[in-house]
Amino acid sequence: MGLSATADVTLTKRLRSILAASKNAASKNTGTLALITSVKRIVVLLMLLVIGILVTGCSQSNNVPVKELRELAADEIAAVFAEQGLELRSSEVREESVFHRELNGRKPVVFLLDGEELVMYQFAGEEEREAGWADFENQTATADLVQHEVFQERSLLIFYIRDEGKTGRTLFRQIEQVIPELLELRES
Repeated sequence: MGLSATADVTLTKRLRSILAASKNAASKNTGTLALITSVKRIVVLLMLLVIGILVTGCSQSNNVPVKELRELAADEIAAVFAEQGLELRSSEVREESVFHRELNGRKPVVFLLDGEELVMYQFAGEEEREAGWADFENQTATADLVQHEVFQERSLLIFYIRDEGKTGRTLFRQIEQVIPELLELRES
């Protein structure tokens, strides 16, 4: 046996050890690939479950009956204020006043309270009221507005244009007390 035969035996042994090592690595990779495939399946199933829950939840929320709010007449509004000792007198809408403009498709009801304007918008709901408020802010973004108080509660947007003197603060508190009664009346 010469040098070449010894080299062939050594080379053959080395090739066998390399092949054995690659088989071990391949079997380890196969296990890892199987684990990754299982995890992917679980993730896909979880995503389908979440989507199913969302679709079911959203479709059921649309079936919830929405209580229709009725539009209050000026005399009904005045009667609620009168219960708090506040006398409202109907007034005309003046298009030139920024507080009297149509907001989100709604026209205001205008009153005089203690000689100052009280302007009320009745919206179908809170989202419409928020859109009405955004509309007001857009229309008056560059305007220099007179002092006023804003009352926003659920479907109502009310402006009281008055100085915040002692009488004004007292009236603000009284108006705040009337608002829940107006909302209750709208829901009846």
